[in-house]
Amino acid sequence: MLQKLPGFPALISDRRLEDAIDVLLTMQNPSGGCASYEPQRGSEKLEWLNAAEVFGGIMVEYDYPECTTAVITALNIFSKYYPEYRKNEISAFKNRAINYIRKAQRPDGSWYGSWGICFTYAGMFAMESLACAGETYANSERVRRGCHFFLDHQMEDGGWSESYKTCETGVWYEHEKSQVVQTAWVVIALLEAEYPDIRPIKKALRMIVGRQQSNGEWLQEQIEGVFNKSW
Repeated sequence: MLQKLPGFPALISDRRLEDAIDVLLTMQNPSGGCASYEPQRGSEKLEWLNAAEVFGGIMVEYDYPECTTAVITALNIFSKYYPEYRKNEISAFKNRAINYIRKAQRPDGSWYGSWGICFTYAGMFAMESLACAGETYANSERVRRGCHFFLDHQMEDGGWSESYKTCETGVWYEHEKSQVVQTAWVVIALLEAEYPDIRPIKKALRMIVGRQQSNGEWLQEQIEGVFNKSW
């Protein structure tokens, strides 16, 4: 969809974009969520046959807030430029997917992430999905709970940090030092939520700016990614 912006070359035909949407519309699970490459085709009991020693949750596909959001946002952008193409089907798909995001939220306001570490990562995606549905801090109790979860874990220097142990246990484990990437994820989430108090966001951004190197880069810090509960 970048080619719809000024200055980008038009390299992908409308027909190919429509083909891509046709594929995405086949990817939804009955739950409304989306997995990484195909709908779930087997029982989760197949995990009893998991022969891997380091990875969990690999025998069948599962719903992920991250992958579901990727499809929601793609459909949302597509519809802005092609509002009539499979309009009803796209609308129904998005409604089911956003309902999955709502149901996937934990009582403490968080979402569990399976591709990045972990609650900061999934929360960023989930807030983006809810924003596509018009849910913000001002009008959504679930968005407020998501924001409060983040703010409860903000560190003194303004940043956020999760240990990889979060992915293994499903419980927040704080790393000893804040991390730029996870802090950026939370800032994005709070912006998507239209969080009304700018002070924690500014504090986080000061930390990010303070970590920038003289040549413009940010250094690699602790591990940020996971694969099926292992890093």
